[in-house]
Amino acid sequence: MPHYRISALPLRHLFRVELTFSHQGNQAPKLSLPNWVPGSYMIREFARHLTDLSASCNGQTVPLQQLDKHTWQAAANCHGEWQLVYHIYAFDLSVRGCYLDSERGFFDGAALFLRLHGSEQQTHRVRLDFPAEWQTATSLPRLDDGSYHAPNYRQLIDHPVEAGCLEILEFTARGLPHRIVLSGRYADFDRDRLLRDTLAICETQLDFFPAPAPFADYTFLLHVGDKLYGGLEHGSATALLADRRCLPAHGLGEPDDGYTQLLGLISHEYFHAWNVKSIQPAAFAESELDREAYTEQLWAFEGITSYYDDLFLVRSSVLSPAGYLKLLAQNLTRVQQGHGRRLQSLAQSSFTAWDKYYKPNENSPNAIVSYYQKGALAALCLDLTVRQRSQGRHSLDSIMQALYQDWLDHRTPLPEGRWESFAQSLTGLDLQDFFDHAVRSTAELPLADSLAYGGIRLNWLPLPRSHGGGTGSTPPPAAAVPDFGARFKQNAADITLSHVFSHGSAEQAGLAAGDRLIALNGYAAADFAALWAQQPVGSRISAHYFRHGVLRQTEIDVQAAQADTAWLSVSDADALARWLQMPDSVQAA
Repeated sequence: MPHYRISALPLRHLFRVELTFSHQGNQAPKLSLPNWVPGSYMIREFARHLTDLSASCNGQTVPLQQLDKHTWQAAANCHGEWQLVYHIYAFDLSVRGCYLDSERGFFDGAALFLRLHGSEQQTHRVRLDFPAEWQTATSLPRLDDGSYHAPNYRQLIDHPVEAGCLEILEFTARGLPHRIVLSGRYADFDRDRLLRDTLAICETQLDFFPAPAPFADYTFLLHVGDKLYGGLEHGSATALLADRRCLPAHGLGEPDDGYTQLLGLISHEYFHAWNVKSIQPAAFAESELDREAYTEQLWAFEGITSYYDDLFLVRSSVLSPAGYLKLLAQNLTRVQQGHGRRLQSLAQSSFTAWDKYYKPNENSPNAIVSYYQKGALAALCLDLTVRQRSQGRHSLDSIMQALYQDWLDHRTPLPEGRWESFAQSLTGLDLQDFFDHAVRSTAELPLADSLAYGGIRLNWLPLPRSHGGGTGSTPPPAAAVPDFGARFKQNAADITLSHVFSHGSAEQAGLAAGDRLIALNGYAAADFAALWAQQPVGSRISAHYFRHGVLRQTEIDVQAAQADTAWLSVSDADALARWLQMPDSVQAA
């Protein structure tokens, strides 16, 4: 039985790990650290943070031979009691690694626990020796002696740990204990509002899926700080990062943008307890986390989850229908404005997540599409297509509920192609044309027709990129406005380009990411957005910029904004209510 003892060296940002176990095998002990963490599809090479690894058997030092970047084996076999000691450098402020300073400690088990080969199915025990004044929060089951345990290695690394000065808010959802564990520094906020809204989201999702839930209790580990955002799902917990300004202020009415983002993150990661942690692709379930695990199904796991995360905000009454449609319009606009959707299908986006989506560069908007964002729109189209073709007998809801019931019955992951065949078998519909079109081609999704069945009229307007999309009965006037065709950071006296979009004004003028543009027509770019907005569509203007420290000049032909900003208006309130499944109180509002 592997035993881990973890202590903290905060000033050095190091976790010290002592691993002990008994060995009677015929081969020398072999150990490795995962190369990626479940739920985040990029090789992260956690072993690069491991230092000072040493081993002994029965008190005698045993050399270790490194076999590759993340695997070690003892140079000699020895029967008896083994002890390994190593350090993990912990200064990664994310939900996927390890972090340690004088105020806070956090780790994801995949980045910290060496795996003892051959013992993966044994019970693993953990003792945490942290500063006495620190509190500790984790979903790992705790024993009477204060240590923690997991039935196997895969379960061990599925329970993140947060420690430090913590605030714990508790609630019960459908009889199951839940808690929100806050860390970081933040101003006073409306705790009752956060608890009430999170409870509503959790109960709505618990009611959505067949019982029992895949967990007996659930923990939200929420670290707040400056300009943070992120989340990573686990079986009975999630690690979340959010901006401290996203916490709800006292007296807040309709959720503002920051609080809506936080609620959407909570909803997204909670839904993953069913979709990804329970219903999951076989490629992930069978992976040893040492190399990439390829699947074309990420759209069905991350994309469908991204569809439901916002949908459950309105179904649980924490967000109004107008607020939901605003989020939908923003996502429609993001996807439509990305030229990568013309080059990469959702299946390709899923398969290449490892080296494309998770390793973006300045050309990513022109080359790839997000299986989160476009995947959510494909899920929307699938939901409304199934509703229409089945005359309301089936929907994406019934597919997801049946998939979870199938998991409860068989506990088996989904091989490639199984998700689509399951959906067709359950509904009795031939959906092959939909999947070929929406998942395996780069053709436009049937958004307008699908939304029309849901009671929504979709208009594409030529508005400034800064608009982002909107909703309402009357679209704003669509006059020709200039589009620069690039993203940039405004500096004190100039701008720095970060992304240049295909076929836009900036690209046609020869500008590139990294260029520092200082003037238009001789005027300083101290407020570039305002200066650009004054340029007439169709005009040619002079621009001066620096590239690699050399002053350059070019001419920019000012192009008009494309009709790629979504505007949504309600055309059939009853159809919208049937689709969103809003509570009566929300419909009346």
